[in-house]
Amino acid sequence: MPVGSDLTQLDGGLPDNEVHVWHTRLAIQESAINSLFELLDADEKHRASRFKFPDSRNQFVVSRAFLRQALGRYLHIDARDVRFRTSAHGKPELLEGNLRFNLSHTEGAAVIAINRSRRVGIDVEAVRDNIDPIELADRFFSRQEAEWLRSQPTAQRLSAFFACWTAKESYVKACGGGLSIPLSEFGVVPHSGAAELQLEIYGRPEDSRRWSMWQLDLGSDLRSALAVEGESLTVRVGRWSFPMLEGSVSSAL
Repeated sequence: MPVGSDLTQLDGGLPDNEVHVWHTRLAIQESAINSLFELLDADEKHRASRFKFPDSRNQFVVSRAFLRQALGRYLHIDARDVRFRTSAHGKPELLEGNLRFNLSHTEGAAVIAINRSRRVGIDVEAVRDNIDPIELADRFFSRQEAEWLRSQPTAQRLSAFFACWTAKESYVKACGGGLSIPLSEFGVVPHSGAAELQLEIYGRPEDSRRWSMWQLDLGSDLRSALAVEGESLTVRVGRWSFPMLEGSVSSAL
């Protein structure tokens, strides 16, 4: 099913067969950071204080405030009242409510996936040129994925690497198993122009069919992917314009 970039209002409505994805840029004016910081709970504030560099700290503060404001809208509560717990595998989840979510952020951008009851994972990465894509693929990709990357034109390998990497990360995050899931035991080979992805868990085709995956178009400098348990789902994507003041969520709302 195609991905629709038609999510323009956050009124709390979220049908069972829909996955909502919100993305935002993290370049927030310094004057707004303190207001967003006040939305965080004590643990988040402590984590923010441990960052050595202001830019990293601000990205953490803004992405957590973004998550709180979005979830608060769906739960019809104030952002400060959103409460989290940590799963056995270290994945954050809501203390109360039937929403499932996943947050990812990279340099300058953040993305959130939210649905009612399905396991979900999302990943976003800025395309950067300070890596060796072939060397990393040989270390972390499956043999099939590494061969696919080598087949790509040299000028497109960085972009292709991050497309594949985010797809793999989205599945790992959805499963919640972290590093316990060997990256070489499953494959996701992106195809240019095709939003929907096909997961292949090697030797376990029945498990492969339990998941739906998509590439997300969030800008030419980013690669992002979404993994959701189930099928026959609708993915709706919206751009979140951060406000200067708490309370106003998006210029589109």
